[in-house]
Amino acid sequence: MRTIPFFAVLVLVMGFQGSSKASDSCCDTLSPPVTAEMRGHEERAILRAVEGYAEGFIREDMRLLLDLWDYRAPEGVSYVAAELDQPLSGAEELRAYYQSFLDTLIVHGGEVTNPRIFLKGDMAYVFCQFNWVYRVRAGGQVLEQPTRATFVLRKRGGRWLYQHFHESISFHYEAPSAPGLVGTVVQ
Repeated sequence: MRTIPFFAVLVLVMGFQGSSKASDSCCDTLSPPVTAEMRGHEERAILRAVEGYAEGFIREDMRLLLDLWDYRAPEGVSYVAAELDQPLSGAEELRAYYQSFLDTLIVHGGEVTNPRIFLKGDMAYVFCQFNWVYRVRAGGQVLEQPTRATFVLRKRGGRWLYQHFHESISFHYEAPSAPGLVGTVVQ
């Protein structure tokens, strides 16, 4: 029965949003002003952290995969894998998930493309695509799987670490071209 507390928090947050003036900054932090040079350096570090995910699978390096996460975050860490119905949370669930992958698949590549990085002080949001190239260990052909990914990272101890990661399958969609289909409600 976590619905009531969540709803109460949602109402409280929505109420506070209306209490600021339009001229107030929404995201003031105590961080020093970020220069273009600093921003470029931070964005490269963030991208390296995102690329570390594929690197961990390619190298079959459990420690690398687990060290990408910020376990000291008071709100915990969470990962929503494309193939799972529920998010994983905490180091033990991540370890078990990663081990099942390492036992089952050989990852040949995981190129990161189209990264969009939003930097807010010591927090960053990243949207990107991965193009996974892998095969099943028991044999089989090499497969490619494009995925979309969203990361939330926090800078801690000079490193950008994951707090949340959501991955979903990418596929090509062509919108219907028939004029009668656009805006139609199906009942």
